[in-house]
Amino acid sequence: MRNVKNLTGQQVEQLRQTIRESQNNVLKKRCQCVLYSYYGLTVSELMDMFAVDRRSIYNWMNRWQEDGVQGLMDKPGRGLKPKLNPDDQQHVEKVIQAMMSFPKEPRQVLQQINHQLPKPVSQDTLRRFVKKISRIDSMAA
Repeated sequence: MRNVKNLTGQQVEQLRQTIRESQNNVLKKRCQCVLYSYYGLTVSELMDMFAVDRRSIYNWMNRWQEDGVQGLMDKPGRGLKPKLNPDDQQHVEKVIQAMMSFPKEPRQVLQQINHQLPKPVSQDTLRRFVKKISRIDSMAA
């Protein structure tokens, strides 16, 4: 069993402040876990309390010891990448071209997009993408 044993008063206050003020609930949860570990809860108790695997608890503790609160934050770039990216000019051009080729025929637009791009997209994904790029165009004008 492994616990966080040696926290300074400043570190305890930093954890408490992060728990109070952060908008990120995942970060709050990880800070609470480190704090409860310092107060003497076992890894098994923490696993039950936070409904996570033992490995997650150990990862949080290791990340805390290496980088403090910064280590408990998620790193950027995690998660599923978008199939259609408004920053990718190729995606924007292909969608606009398909919409011009088949005005008022959304199924045909979708079919053409799915033939041209490596990842197939759903009708809802295409609709959200068109809405997003039209918002960007209206803001630029």
